Amino acid sequence: MHIRLSIGSAVSLGLRAAKMEAAPTTVYTLLGETCLGACRFCTQARRSDADRQLLSRVIWPEFELPAVLDSLQADNGIRRVCIQTLLYPDLLDDLLATARQLKAASDAPLSICMNPVDKDWLIALKEARVERVGVGLDCATETLFAEMKPGFSWHRYMQFIDETIEVFGAGSVHLIAGLGETDKELVQAFQTFHDKGCGIALFAFTPVRGTQLDLSPPPLERYRALQLARYLIAYNQARVDDMTFADGKLVDINVDPAVSECAIEAGTPFRTSGCPHCNRPMYNERPGGARYNHPAPLTPAEKSAAREALWRYLRISSTD
Repeated sequence: MHIRLSIGSAVSLGLRAAKMEAAPTTVYTLLGETCLGACRFCTQARRSDADRQLLSRVIWPEFELPAVLDSLQADNGIRRVCIQTLLYPDLLDDLLATARQLKAASDAPLSICMNPVDKDWLIALKEARVERVGVGLDCATETLFAEMKPGFSWHRYMQFIDETIEVFGAGSVHLIAGLGETDKELVQAFQTFHDKGCGIALFAFTPVRGTQLDLSPPPLERYRALQLARYLIAYNQARVDDMTFADGKLVDINVDPAVSECAIEAGTPFRTSGCPHCNRPMYNERPGGARYNHPAPLTPAEKSAAREALWRYLRISSTD
């Protein structure tokens, strides 16, 4: 059996040689050669003409599974393993077998990112020692979901998210900024899924030649404001009701200035969000370009740039 790895994961495991700006702290694997789904932004969708080696901007070469399992047993600093899945006929059998082999090779927590499946499969995955399941909802609203993910059911995704929480005790939801949603719609989604018990993995829309969606990435200033809103909601330091919107745009976060300043100075809101120890280097970024999700602690210059971007986009005021 073969499995695909992100190029950074392959380098971390010693299976490829390349220079990296930041090393992944999670091993990212990918099951499947092509996807039956038709998500308009995805390089792997059946209607996509993009390079099939890519998922987002990342190259995913294929390796023999035994070689990957052997490499996982070495002390390589990996803190988590993640299986990302395409939709294909034999996925579930392959997924369960792969999860069992990965857990036999490594004690690192195992996450899976997948489309909805029957609850019985979730139970089987938990019995195989999968720690959590992430759901690529991607879209903040049902209307946008229908436009961007034809063939999938919003209702079924909502049901599946609830089922992942029932089985695993927590969930993860992936959302993309820049698909046409308003700030208010996305921040409301942060609150909805946080209240359910889900962590939010926030991505910036990443245009890749050959996909079915011709949009620009979101402005970095907007993304910084959304990152801060997500962080404050995730850590129960604010709710969507504490935020002011004008025509759907986030214009004010009404928290004690000390709260927002502490978060900004730490830099944590602007780092990769998702499962613990997930840092996804260069997933949304061009080499040498602006980093939407920082894979490592921010430098003083990066914190300063984030603060300036926030002030250009919104006001952060006191509740007094």
